[in-house]
Amino acid sequence: MIPLLRALAFLANAALFAAPPLLLGFGWPAAAGFAGGAFLLSYWACGRAPDGAPAHAETVAAASRAAESMGVPPPRYVRTVPGWTAGAVRAQGGYGLVLGEEVQPRHREAVLAHEIAHFAAGDILWEPLTDGPARVLLETTRGLFRVLAVPFVVAAAPLGKATELNADRLAARAFPGYADTLREVADKMGPGAGLFYPSLAQRARHAARHSKGESQSS
Repeated sequence: MIPLLRALAFLANAALFAAPPLLLGFGWPAAAGFAGGAFLLSYWACGRAPDGAPAHAETVAAASRAAESMGVPPPRYVRTVPGWTAGAVRAQGGYGLVLGEEVQPRHREAVLAHEIAHFAAGDILWEPLTDGPARVLLETTRGLFRVLAVPFVVAAAPLGKATELNADRLAARAFPGYADTLREVADKMGPGAGLFYPSLAQRARHAARHSKGESQSS
């Protein structure tokens, strides 16, 4: 299912990028050039090292242990930023990780495992062609101009939901308490995770079904 959703998201993004030049009457060569340039910008943005400070040795060690549990190489770098956020970024020859400073030590490996799962599943490789354009537009537009991102967000939404749940499944298999981590984060952050993505409560239930260490009654 995920490969099909990737193909559909890419085709939708390509059509959205090509539409303005075509509507303005510039023809297919201009539309193809504009779309190609937009995807190159997305490729650059998705590989950009995140803002933040180099992580402490304990966090780097937690990331290395999580990578070993997931059966993939350790990250090229780990950075910390304010808040509860976490993410994985394409880096030359591998990937980098970012982790929010408010993620508690006992949850670090499990949270990082989810981000590492995106690398293991190939999501980071495809991101510039699929959900990357929506993310770039959301980061670079303000006010009413943010409406420009809406079609791209809608195009990437089914894939975003599928890849998040898949990463949760992979992380739950490596960390039996992963679903409990999601529940605790949901209690602190609230159940929502964005209009087009699964809620943390839904993700916790999905993770529990795929974790041998979770009670079936949860």
